[in-house]
Amino acid sequence: MSQEIDDLILELVDQPNNAQSDEDEGIDEYGPDLYKDEEDRRRLQALPEVERERILSERSEERQRNLERLEVRKLLNDGRREDNTRRSTRAKGSKTSGALSELTRRREEKKRSTRHRRSPSPTERRKKARASYSDESAAEYSDDDYEDRDERHIKRTPTLDEIQPIVLTRHRIEKWLYAPYFEDVAAGSYVRLFIGQDEQKKSVYRLCQVLEVIPHHKKYSISSEIWSNQALLVKHGKAEKAFTMDIISNQPVTQQEYSRLLSTCEAENEPLPDLEDVKAKTKHFEEARSYVLKDDEVSDMIAKKQSVAGRKVNASMEHAVLLSKLEHARNIHDEDLVQKILNDLEELKEIERTREMEMELELKRRQEFHKQALAKADIKAGQQWGEDSARVKWAVEQAARRKKEEETPIGPVVGFRELYEKVAAKTEMILL
Repeated sequence: MSQEIDDLILELVDQPNNAQSDEDEGIDEYGPDLYKDEEDRRRLQALPEVERERILSERSEERQRNLERLEVRKLLNDGRREDNTRRSTRAKGSKTSGALSELTRRREEKKRSTRHRRSPSPTERRKKARASYSDESAAEYSDDDYEDRDERHIKRTPTLDEIQPIVLTRHRIEKWLYAPYFEDVAAGSYVRLFIGQDEQKKSVYRLCQVLEVIPHHKKYSISSEIWSNQALLVKHGKAEKAFTMDIISNQPVTQQEYSRLLSTCEAENEPLPDLEDVKAKTKHFEEARSYVLKDDEVSDMIAKKQSVAGRKVNASMEHAVLLSKLEHARNIHDEDLVQKILNDLEELKEIERTREMEMELELKRRQEFHKQALAKADIKAGQQWGEDSARVKWAVEQAARRKKEEETPIGPVVGFRELYEKVAAKTEMILL
């Protein structure tokens, strides 16, 4: 507990009848979506997204601090009721010591707790806290009552550093996509999802929890070597949507992105991330990293990758897997397994040499075909050139003839007067 909480304990011991209105007002000041009223909502909506998210994050942290203060006040009130039942009088120093002892015991219970729990929403916690404070006439609680109530109320939201190990990056997806454990590991993990750009043209990301791996309606490339026909169904607050894995970030999650997820969950009355779930998923990730693939699993992975990509897969992937298995066999001093893997590696090398020879022959065949095609093209070009030359020669002759006709002067028409008189006589025209 912070010094602020310790000071509050002493203050409550000195003033046992103090009202809790300050803390209640501090919590009730904002609605479930962390806005005071419609005017406050419009004012924040007009701000840039980064500034708005910072203010909402600060309000969420302020609400959490007030809830912690209320929890301490409840512990002191509960302890005070128990003291009144067991002993009618008690020194202030004893009250302080008892409250601190009870607080220490509660803190140890939190550390030892191993159950998977979903935390209640801030609204539910506030209602339960108020009911506890107003019930001054309730009967005394036994130790079992305290423990049962602790099991219902204790909650530990993981920090950003505790969330980072179970964030599924694009690089990690590329390594695990075809592995037999991928779908199980992905479910319950988190991804940093690219959703577009803001008004300042900066990339915007959202931290989302993966619900499951689902089929996608078409194939797409995650990288130059990895193709997939699956997508991730993810959740942010109440919103659920399927996204392809090529827009998942490789960079760590920022504190602002994590705070936004927590604020959204609180505003929409969704469960916050649970520390016990995070620990279990972290262990799941560690098991996946140390998993040793079996021969049939390797074959299935290669076949799956070949089926999705629609082309033959390079043996480098199988070679890398065998090397990993060889290292594991040497670590456990299994000589028989070491020898078997070495034989598999030698067979794989022989297959690669055969493939290289086939590729070399194919390359030579294509080069020869290309040379023949060029030769045929040259012959055809020569024939075409001869035909084109004849056409050019004819066109030049025609142009020269037309030019000569244009340059030749045209003389007067011979016998024009006699011809005109004959025509005029026939049409009874009079010569002027």
